[in-house]
Amino acid sequence: MDYVIAKYIRLSIEDAKTDSLSIENQRLLLDSHIAGMDAPDATILEFVDNGYSGTNFERPAVTELLEHVCAGNVNCIVVKDFSRFGRNAIESGYFLQRVFPLFRTRFIAVSDMFDSIELEGDTGGIDISFKLLVHEQYSRDLSRKIKASRREKARRGEAISKNCAFGFKKVGDHLEIDEPAADTVRLIFNMAAEGKNYAEIAERLYVDKRPYPSEYRKAGGSEPEEGFSCVWNKPVLFTMLKDEQYAGTYVAGKSMRTEIGTTKHIDIDESEWIRIPDFHPIIVTSELFYTVQRILNTKTEPIRRREVTTSDRYNNIDRPLKGKVFCGCCDHRLRVSSTRNAVFSCQFTSAAPDSDCYRMRISDSELSSIVLEAIRGKAKGFESAYPKQKKANTPIHTETELSRLIGAAENEKKTLYEQFIRCEISIEGFKTAKAPLDSEIERLVLAYNTLKAEIGKKAEIKELRKQLRELTETAFMENTLSQPLVDLLIDRVSVFPDCKVDIVWKLAAFDHVDRKEKDNQ
Repeated sequence: MDYVIAKYIRLSIEDAKTDSLSIENQRLLLDSHIAGMDAPDATILEFVDNGYSGTNFERPAVTELLEHVCAGNVNCIVVKDFSRFGRNAIESGYFLQRVFPLFRTRFIAVSDMFDSIELEGDTGGIDISFKLLVHEQYSRDLSRKIKASRREKARRGEAISKNCAFGFKKVGDHLEIDEPAADTVRLIFNMAAEGKNYAEIAERLYVDKRPYPSEYRKAGGSEPEEGFSCVWNKPVLFTMLKDEQYAGTYVAGKSMRTEIGTTKHIDIDESEWIRIPDFHPIIVTSELFYTVQRILNTKTEPIRRREVTTSDRYNNIDRPLKGKVFCGCCDHRLRVSSTRNAVFSCQFTSAAPDSDCYRMRISDSELSSIVLEAIRGKAKGFESAYPKQKKANTPIHTETELSRLIGAAENEKKTLYEQFIRCEISIEGFKTAKAPLDSEIERLVLAYNTLKAEIGKKAEIKELRKQLRELTETAFMENTLSQPLVDLLIDRVSVFPDCKVDIVWKLAAFDHVDRKEKDNQ
C-alpha cells in the first residue's frame, strides 16, 4: 500500500483579503514542505475548502478528508498552520489528540513547526492548546467586529443584500426597480386588494406564465429559458404581500446567525428590525399596501368560533410518514391533511392543471400499507442476506495482538534508525534492514484495519437484526407503521400519479439486499 499524504487547504471569505493566505500560496508552501520529506514515492491528495469558516467542521473537503482518515487511507496530513485546519479549540484538539493518533495518522502544521511524529506519543501539551484557543478567540473577536459593522451599515441603510426583494435590483449601494418583476408584484397586490385569494392569484400568475422569483433570479432578470417554473405558492405570496419594502420602507436586521461559523439563522423580533421609511423607490403606493394589510388581517379572523376545530381534533394523530413523502414529478414535499381520513397531496401544482401531478393525492392508510409491505419484504431479504452465525470463526490475531505487533515493529524500526544515526550501520545496511520492516508494518496495519472493520460490521449487523425484530414484530402483528420503524429504515418516499411508490432506504445493508436479489434473478 502506498504512503498517502493529504494536503488540506482552507480559505475563508475574510482570509481572501490577505495574499499570504491565498489558496495558491498555501499550495506552494505545502508542496515545498512535502518535497523535503523522505517520501519520494508517496501518493499526494489535495483537499480544498474555499470560502468556509474554520470555526466548525461543517466543510465538504475536511469531511471527505476525515472519512479517508477513518478508513485508514491517509498516513499524513499537511496544513499551513493550525488555523487552516480549524479555529474551534475543542473540536480541533479532539482530532489532533484522539482521532489522528488512533488511526496512526501523522499531522504536520508547517508554519507552526508542528510534527506529531516528533512528539513520541505526546499530544503537544499546553503549547498546542494555547495556540488553538488563540485562533478561536481571533475568530470570535473578528465576528463581533463584522457584526457590529454590518449593524451600523444597516442603520444608515447601506446593508443591502445581493438577493434583494423580488421586484428590486441592487445597483451599487442602493435599490432600483426591476420593472419586469415589479409588474408582477403590482399584479399580486392589485388582485389581493380586489379580494382575490391565494389560489386565484397563483392561477392567474400560472396562466400568464410569470416566472417564480427563484427562476427569475436564475435567469439574471431576463426571460427564463423554456421549461421554467411559474407555479407560485401561498407562503411566497403571503411574504410578498406583507413586505413593506414595496411601499418604500428600508428593512434590515430580520435575522442573525445562531453562532460563529454557521449558516443557521434565527428570526429577530419584529420590534427590533431596522426600518427607514421612504428610503427607496416604491413599487406599490402606501394606500394600496395598507389596504392589502387590512384585508389580510381580516381574513385571518375565524368565520365561526368553536372549541375544537377539525384540525385540532385530528392533528395529534400519529402520521409516521409525515415529512418523508415527496412528489415523484415535481419533487416537492407532500402535505398531509389533518382529517380523520388523512391524505397526502401535492399542493405545489394546485394552480397548474396541465402538470402531471395536478391534484395528485394518496391516502395515508393506503401509503402506509404499501410501505409496510415493502418493509416486510426487505426484512425477509435481510434475514436471507445476513444469516445469523452460530459460531464466529476465531481470527488468527486479535486487535490487541495486532496493535502490539505493530508497536513492536515500529520500535524495531526506530532502533534501527538510531543505530544509523550513531554510525553503527551504513546507509546500505539501514535500507536493507528497513525494507522488510516497512513491508511487515504495512501488512500488520492492513490486517488490523481489516479485522477492525469486520468486527464493526458484525456488531452493526447484530444490533440492526435486534432492532428490526423488535420493531417489525409489533408492526406486522398490528399491521401498522410505527415512528421508530420509519425513522430507522426510511429516508424518503416518492409518490407518482399512478400510485407508484419509490422508497429510498436509510440502511446500506438494505442496498446489499437489493443487489443480492438482482443477482439471484
